[in-house]
Amino acid sequence: MAGEKPFVSNGFTDDPREQTCWDFYIKELSKGIDNAYASAIKAKYSVSSAKNITTRDWFKERLRKLLRKEMLSKAERNLNKVLDTSYENDEGKIISDVMRIVVDVSKIVVTTLGKEAYSSRLENTGKDGKDLPQPIINVFRNEHLKDSENKEFV
Repeated sequence: MAGEKPFVSNGFTDDPREQTCWDFYIKELSKGIDNAYASAIKAKYSVSSAKNITTRDWFKERLRKLLRKEMLSKAERNLNKVLDTSYENDEGKIISDVMRIVVDVSKIVVTTLGKEAYSSRLENTGKDGKDLPQPIINVFRNEHLKDSENKEFV
């Protein structure tokens, strides 16, 4: 129909241009070109929407994820360097202040941004507050205790 917008998003469906715009943006960013406006224009956004594309929640969230991923990668690289590097000055003394700062910052990043792989936190609940799965050994022990409670000893 005439005048109908071909791209519609609402609370339930995404605008298909979002992914297209992001793909163009990442492709150019990998070449060192940070131009969200041009990516939005290529993805068929209007000029006014393209000018404000970086203020959209979906764009900001994807950018935050990208930055977190980059920080995690740097922190992992730093930790690998720490394991492979000798932090000694010309006299053979360890430069512990520098090493300690690099390690501390890297630990913070990997245990927050990379918590799925590096966290030492013990969970008291499962995902979204649900119960944790009961370990097999506890299930066996609990069943064994129930059986022994029902038996009479002579």
